[in-house]
Amino acid sequence: MRNPIEVIEDIHKKPESVRRSIAVAAVLSIMAIIVGIWLTTFSIPSTDFNAAEAVEAETPSPFSLLWNFVKESF
Repeated sequence: MRNPIEVIEDIHKKPESVRRSIAVAAVLSIMAIIVGIWLTTFSIPSTDFNAAEAVEAETPSPFSLLWNFVKESF
């Protein structure tokens, strides 16, 4: 395996069009990995109504809590 600095130096010696192509490929690859990980964190919600959803429905949103705090302060 080559030293990463040597790889960067070799890329630096290439023409600008090749460097741009390498940069685009690297960005798209990293972005695809991140989006793939992000998509795997989603879960499909069940259609059954359970107790956790009932508690969640009764819990006020953070913005409503903040708004009420600001209203009460002034």
